[in-house]
Amino acid sequence: MDEAGNGGPAHGLERDHQSHQASRVTIASVDSCLYVASKLGAATTVTEAGLSDTTERHRLTIRLGPLTTCLDPLGEIGRRRDLLGVIVGMERGWPGSSHLRFASAVLKQKRRVWFYWPSEQALECVDADMLRSYWRLWGVCTADRLKRRVSGLVSPREPDAGPEIADRCTIALRRLHGDATPVPFPNGLCQPSGGHPIRGTGVYLRTDYWVQLTSGGSYGHTCYVARELAALTEQFTCLMASHFPMLDEFGLGQVIMPPASDSAGEIPLLAATWHYYPILKVAFGMNRPAYIYERLCLGNFAAALVSLELGIPYILEYNGSEISMSRSFNGTSLEYERIFIRAEEAACRQATVISVVSDVLKESLVARKIDPRKILVNPNGADPRRYAPPSDDARHALRSELGFADEDRVIGFSGTFGGWHGIDVLAQAIPTICARAPKARFLLIGDGSHKPMLDEAVAGSHLQDRVLSAGRVPQDEGARLLGACDIYVSPHNSHMVDSRFFGSPTKLFEYMAMGGGIVSSDLEQLGEVLSPALRVSDFAKPDLHVGPERAVLCTPGNVNEFVTAVVVLVDQPDVARALGRNARQAVVDSYSWTRHVERLWRFVRERTSETAGRGAELSRVDTGDAYKEQVQDQWNNNPVGTHYVRATGPHTREWFEEVEAHRYGEYAPWMPSVMEFDRHAGQDVLEIGGGIGTDLSQFARHGARVTDLDLSAGHLVLAQENFALRQLQGRFVHHDAERLPFDDAAFDLVYSNGVLHHTPNTRRVVDEIRRVLKPGGKAIVMMYAEQSLQYWGELVWRLGLERDMLKHYSMGEIMSRSVEISQNDARPLVKVYTAARLEKLFDGFEHRAVYKRQLIASELPRWLKWMPLDLVGRLMGWNLIIKATKGLVAKKRSPVSLKSEV
Repeated sequence: MDEAGNGGPAHGLERDHQSHQASRVTIASVDSCLYVASKLGAATTVTEAGLSDTTERHRLTIRLGPLTTCLDPLGEIGRRRDLLGVIVGMERGWPGSSHLRFASAVLKQKRRVWFYWPSEQALECVDADMLRSYWRLWGVCTADRLKRRVSGLVSPREPDAGPEIADRCTIALRRLHGDATPVPFPNGLCQPSGGHPIRGTGVYLRTDYWVQLTSGGSYGHTCYVARELAALTEQFTCLMASHFPMLDEFGLGQVIMPPASDSAGEIPLLAATWHYYPILKVAFGMNRPAYIYERLCLGNFAAALVSLELGIPYILEYNGSEISMSRSFNGTSLEYERIFIRAEEAACRQATVISVVSDVLKESLVARKIDPRKILVNPNGADPRRYAPPSDDARHALRSELGFADEDRVIGFSGTFGGWHGIDVLAQAIPTICARAPKARFLLIGDGSHKPMLDEAVAGSHLQDRVLSAGRVPQDEGARLLGACDIYVSPHNSHMVDSRFFGSPTKLFEYMAMGGGIVSSDLEQLGEVLSPALRVSDFAKPDLHVGPERAVLCTPGNVNEFVTAVVVLVDQPDVARALGRNARQAVVDSYSWTRHVERLWRFVRERTSETAGRGAELSRVDTGDAYKEQVQDQWNNNPVGTHYVRATGPHTREWFEEVEAHRYGEYAPWMPSVMEFDRHAGQDVLEIGGGIGTDLSQFARHGARVTDLDLSAGHLVLAQENFALRQLQGRFVHHDAERLPFDDAAFDLVYSNGVLHHTPNTRRVVDEIRRVLKPGGKAIVMMYAEQSLQYWGELVWRLGLERDMLKHYSMGEIMSRSVEISQNDARPLVKVYTAARLEKLFDGFEHRAVYKRQLIASELPRWLKWMPLDLVGRLMGWNLIIKATKGLVAKKRSPVSLKSEV
């Protein structure tokens, strides 16, 4: 036993219980059962150790002999009194009606029944209560099959290649989701410098075959990042779907892969993975790169597959959801949207490190259960050498070339004229600015879907002589043209229909590098990067002075503020120049592409050290059980609750407090009251599976003497750290809850939240809880609820049926793969309970009451929005909490009550 505590060692505990534990060691019996194939027409006899000891769901490899025809398996089990029961093999995730009727008949013979999934090597015990659960599952699955058949009859479609490709992607993504294992960089590899580059070959990968780019933010980002990566890598190559001339200019080798298709519809995009996958697999198999850096393209997960299969570190650049952009600016959704989303998530899970340009993007990935610890928020940048204020002579020559006079105040806009670039604001503002500022001239660089809106506004106000449109130009020409401008505008507006603005416009940093005055929307990262900043209200001050400010920020979409800010900078050149100097210095100091890639490698190095250190020296409890090993793998590497931390760093009191604030503020505000944190002062409290000590610290700070027992050594280390930072006392014990290392009647309260449904023999843990409780002591235990929106809506319906996982996996396996947030390949056991099943587990207690809680607003379906959230949580919440009191003397089983209020 491995234990330690802030309150001092408890070695006497270990000595006292060595003999006690030895007395409870048992040898599993060897049992014989009839194994019946899924069609119920063939059978064989199997002999396995420990079958009689199974209680719920267990990992077990059944060694089958030859199957022989058996047309009456029920009669066979009736004739064979030597058999313990029947094991029914499953070929799909859910049992059919024939399986359930057969199981019911066997149970009536007082024999045991198990369902067995050979591909999962998992066995589930079937009793009357489980049989009812299986019938409910059968009903939902059957209804879904009927719905699909009716839909096919009503809306028949011509056969095409789409479903076949979609199915292939779905199957591959299911495997990739389950098997994703981020490949760490070797220690010492990630400290590059010009004199000590990363050894080996780095690869920049981009697979968007459907676009031919020569300019724009995406184009520049790729070329500059590739240049900086190459500067710090021994050898470097770019694998591209189209030719990027600037890469040639930078002297970088690029290999142009053949296009996946001549179109960019949904099916060609999905099929592109299977075009690029063999190319990458062969190329990287022959010459394994030191790392892959990929700018993620819609629907393509070839690099993630190759990273997993060949063990190559994988840096993923994620620039936001193309699906969200399509909804917001095209007003369309994708037919295969779920597969595209799944492809993004699979790539993120496999990635060693994910680079995103904004906090909003990080938050969106964390909400999709991507590990926040491997996500770097790394804003875009600019090259201050290429984007720099020209000399006076060069500016004069350029202005003369473009038809601008030296006294003109030229206002520049550069971009793709897309949906979120604020073209609507600019179109309304230009006529007013020109009317109020006679010296104002406009230079518009670029083209796009919203450009006609602006052209119409210019023509309608007869301003063609004051507004010059350069159109789409190569990247270096765009940089040259910006040198003609005095002021730069970025009137971005969100217009997103399903998310916050998540962009980090490259042009913003290019404006900053040019050293002119900037007027921008105060929108998410734009406002952050340009702060400190002036506001329009500052212009009313008689003694306006520019200190460290970098720009003028306006309310997004507010045309009047935007016009006022531009006119002021036109009229006050000194203010514009002062703002521009500050903005350029910020780029030189923090937002160059060199700094961008330096931040990336620093993060990779820190992540590599963290990953190498985490769990490396953690002890393990030898349980001899596959599911318990998965529990240790899961929570040694994925501390519970920490994926919600966004603002603070680990190993600080603030980090633990942020976990706590989310838990009791956003996630489960009902917990402090229901779980009775403040009602056990002066009592001995044991928590089974205390995680990082969030709940246990509540008991401790309210005066309880606390002990934390956990199978995860990683959790215990963090729990001890939490207690030390808060100056709380506690004992911390590393042990298996199915064999509690404590004396009888040692505790007044045993508490466990979301833990007992992860152990195979939950009944054994409950018996142990009863043993270590004092007479009159209480157990408060939370388990996942079967009768919940989470189970039926998310797990059964969305994952099992809509994503077709039930065709291949049992619900137990689906829950192991999806319920707990995991960034390694751990698949811990997850079980759900009905109130009746939970009551049955605690039938040795008295004064039992069951409560249902836990639903957050984002989980509430649209058709239930009219109901109070708390009420829906009490009816269909994800958590069942049982409170059970140990009798003063042994008593018979007492009835249970399902409580709606505490």
